Amino acid sequence: MERIKQKHKHELARFEVQKNNIRRLWNIQQETAELLYTFVIAKSPKQILEIGTSNGFSTFWLSLAAEQCNAIIDTIEVDEGRFKLAKENLANRKNIIQRFGKAEYIIPELTDKYDLVFIDAGKINYINYIKLLQNKLNNNSTIIADNVISHKDTVKEYLDYIESSELFESVTLNIDSGLNIASFKKINKKEQ
Repeated sequence: MERIKQKHKHELARFEVQKNNIRRLWNIQQETAELLYTFVIAKSPKQILEIGTSNGFSTFWLSLAAEQCNAIIDTIEVDEGRFKLAKENLANRKNIIQRFGKAEYIIPELTDKYDLVFIDAGKINYINYIKLLQNKLNNNSTIIADNVISHKDTVKEYLDYIESSELFESVTLNIDSGLNIASFKKINKKEQ
């Protein structure tokens, strides 16, 4: 991991400056970024969806790992300023498709099926995102939701849904702001 951080120190320094100097950037913490990177390497997804780009810090880490498994990342950002900032920050990353707008409107229009989804956007909408995503997920897809401990009351409906649904198996990790990692299992019609 240190080798990767050293190789990309200029890009990472730019993200750090932005985080410290620009209001309303909600970047994941470094430990979460490294866990995302490791998770993508281990899972080797082909299609990744990120909901909540911000300035592109988490997207950058997803992209670094996605290069190694030839994955493509769709990332959605609702704020125009953050979208433009991410576009600048990610200009050299070739495996990212940026989408501007509300995830609730963009998700139904997506034509790909995803192997990995990272959710770090409007917490109150996590429940809406997961319901919209269900027909966009491949079997054994992984959904990683951030801030499930720091915003546990706001994401309660999402967590209750994930934990009670027979479509998902999940675990919550007490890392940084809290991550819920869920595995999606399609139900075979014959099993019902």
